[in-house]
Amino acid sequence: MSVATKAGRTAAGFRPLPAWLLLLTVTVIGLNLRAGMGSIPPLLGRISDDLRLPATAQALLTSAQVIFIGLSAPAVRRLAARMGAESATAVLLGALSLSCLMRFQATSIAVLLVSAALAGLGMGGVSVLMPGLIAHHLPRLPGLATGLYSTAMAGGVALAAWTAGPLAERLGGWRPALGAWGVAAALTALAWLALLPRLSRTPAAEAAREKPRRSPWKSATARWITLYTVLQTIVGFSGLAWIAPSYVERGLPAQDGAALFSLFQLVQLVAMLTLPPITDHTRDRRPLLAVSLACVALGLAGMVAAPAALAIPAVGLFGLGIGGSFSLGLVLIIDAAADRDEATQLSAMVTLVGYIGGASGPLMLGLLHDLTGGFDAGYATLLVISLVILCIVPVFRPGRGLGSPLPARPAASPGRTAESSPGEG
Repeated sequence: MSVATKAGRTAAGFRPLPAWLLLLTVTVIGLNLRAGMGSIPPLLGRISDDLRLPATAQALLTSAQVIFIGLSAPAVRRLAARMGAESATAVLLGALSLSCLMRFQATSIAVLLVSAALAGLGMGGVSVLMPGLIAHHLPRLPGLATGLYSTAMAGGVALAAWTAGPLAERLGGWRPALGAWGVAAALTALAWLALLPRLSRTPAAEAAREKPRRSPWKSATARWITLYTVLQTIVGFSGLAWIAPSYVERGLPAQDGAALFSLFQLVQLVAMLTLPPITDHTRDRRPLLAVSLACVALGLAGMVAAPAALAIPAVGLFGLGIGGSFSLGLVLIIDAAADRDEATQLSAMVTLVGYIGGASGPLMLGLLHDLTGGFDAGYATLLVISLVILCIVPVFRPGRGLGSPLPARPAASPGRTAESSPGEG
């Protein structure tokens, strides 16, 4: 940031937010963003017994959220264009809170599905905006910010899964155990609102709205990233929805099934916390992507070949690979975009196509279970998909942007733009 720019901001009375506060805020948002989804699988048996749900209807509780994550993308782009990405994030966090609070009164599958749809809109909307917000407000630390954000999301899912059973016992049922996360989301929304005046007043934010935009829909790079996300989401959300129920069906106690689900989420933290920060110092994402996807394939192979004997290492490798491949997918979006608006447009495209397509994963496993009476066919299909994703990795060469390949960016800031950032102060 130039001295002249700093002086201009000082004259205008603007004080930039410190980077550590922005990183903390991004982490707290990530912690809440998927917790409402993670609390459902460990309680699926109780919900199903109470509401008498078949396997396909159970799968809809996860798939509906994933579908609406995708459907949120076009509306969120318009909302952000109208009121700014920062203000739109506050609205979406409020919607996420409301969706979880509805579950206190979930007396039918219809209420749960409406709640799931609203949760998907909130989760998807924030997910669309976050890569652009990171690229804009933390351009010197995109990998670290992405790692903390994705780690917090996985941590929130794991925490929600691990506490779902005890909360249901302590609070008197599955409904308050699901609804409690609405209170946490509401507090997060209030915290974001407290920072909103200083986040949305930056001169760079105003200038970014005036820049000409180029659509990602005609970009080959955008299509490859979207295809990667579709397949990765199919595999990842299938694991999220069915790991606990599949092992309970194989004879494990419900708490042990929840423990394996928590392992699946917790090992993701290792990959999410370590791999994205490495990208702040390297240019080629392909080696890290290949290692992550190889772990996914090995884990799924173990779950198919010896699900009981290899339960812990197989689920661990599966989670480790999914964590790495998901967080590195966010880095790919920041890499390919030239500025915040382009990152938001690409993220919206990826979310719209990727998550709607990815929602087929939990449904596919539910249908295959109903057809075959088990989960082996479903996990074998996921194994094939993971190998297909691995074949896509060579496409993501360094410097590839949405149009013609972009010039190589400095290794320390792959997502950095020419705009100044409040997080640099």
